[in-house]
Amino acid sequence: MRSDRYKEEPVVKKKKKHGLLKAMLILILILAAAIAGSVAYFYKTAYDSLSVTFTEDSPALEFGESAPSMSYVKESAGDIYPEYDSLDTESVGNKGMVYTASKSLFGGLLNPTKEFKLSYTVTDSTPPLKIWSWDNALLERGTEFDINDLIAYGDNADPTPLLSVDGDVNMEKNGEYPLHVKVTDSSGNTTEWDLKVEVTDELPSADYTADKTNFADFISANKGEGKSFGIDVSAWQDDIDFKAVKKAGCEFVIIRIGYTSDGEIKIDKTFTRNLQGAKAAGLKTGVYLYCTDNTEEQVRKSADWIIDTLDGGNLDFPVAFDWEDFDNFQDYGMSLHQLNKLYDAFADELSQAGYGCMLYGSKNYLEKIWENTDIRPVWLAHYTEKTDYKGPYILWQASCTGKISGINGDVDMDILYKKN
Repeated sequence: MRSDRYKEEPVVKKKKKHGLLKAMLILILILAAAIAGSVAYFYKTAYDSLSVTFTEDSPALEFGESAPSMSYVKESAGDIYPEYDSLDTESVGNKGMVYTASKSLFGGLLNPTKEFKLSYTVTDSTPPLKIWSWDNALLERGTEFDINDLIAYGDNADPTPLLSVDGDVNMEKNGEYPLHVKVTDSSGNTTEWDLKVEVTDELPSADYTADKTNFADFISANKGEGKSFGIDVSAWQDDIDFKAVKKAGCEFVIIRIGYTSDGEIKIDKTFTRNLQGAKAAGLKTGVYLYCTDNTEEQVRKSADWIIDTLDGGNLDFPVAFDWEDFDNFQDYGMSLHQLNKLYDAFADELSQAGYGCMLYGSKNYLEKIWENTDIRPVWLAHYTEKTDYKGPYILWQASCTGKISGINGDVDMDILYKKN
């Protein structure tokens, strides 16, 4: 009997051990369930508390308007992350922006999130722009008539506004022909005006000679603290004696590096010679591109071509973007806003190679067409003794009929401002 009792004792101990493990397992499961329940409670409570209240339910925005996303959030609970930094005002229509509200729990182990959508509408109430137009056009009898030779127009949003003309012109008969022009954009905005065409046997000869200004006189008339004086040149000036130019008082020269035509990029035939000559003479140097691109792909290609052509060379000025072919702007098939985007793309591409960018423009087009001229470096073109342009500018091209030693013929004359 004794031996049997001793044999049973280990079995009793084993059963006690299993019971303890079972109790511990149940306790762990109860604790896990409690923790899971607490986590679920806190998660749901945090999720339910997430909210975004917008400044208005369905805001109406104007095409091209600056619309930072967070400026439309009135109140919020949680961290707010808009889908994009700004609402899209680059096209007209009904749109939406998703805002994600989030709250961090347990040191970031859990992040309940909830989405809220802001619906908005983008409209265009800006009429097309009459860029320029004849008031009284004199045309020679027997030639071909095209209204686009007498006007230029564009629209801020519509790349192809509709042109209509009331009235006819008989190019085989002398006389005066009144016309009424109307331009309508895709949003129904209109601009209209009258002009008159006169058909005649013979056109009068144009006999106009602009006054020339000596570079020394130009300096004397504009001298002052914080100013320096220079010129801009291209193949039109042909051979240049830069040592003579420097001796005449010139401090800098901005050189045409090339030009675009029908999507092709061509180097100015005098660029390399001009750049080397100007640097050898000790002049500060910059370059500009005469551009007729009408797509972002083209303009980025042009910027890359400049980067390759400069081959890491240093410049004393930002690269100038010279887009000025407004005589028949409607032929380019782009909106005025798209034109402005070309500058942004051009500047962006150059910046990736370490080059700055500035916008060249006449007073007229800087005021009527170019956007953000308060933050873009501007090279102003205004041929007058005293400009009344109100915006900021770093350079002023004040004359296109300058005379300076070292150059045969006319040259553009410029003033650089250290501060403006």
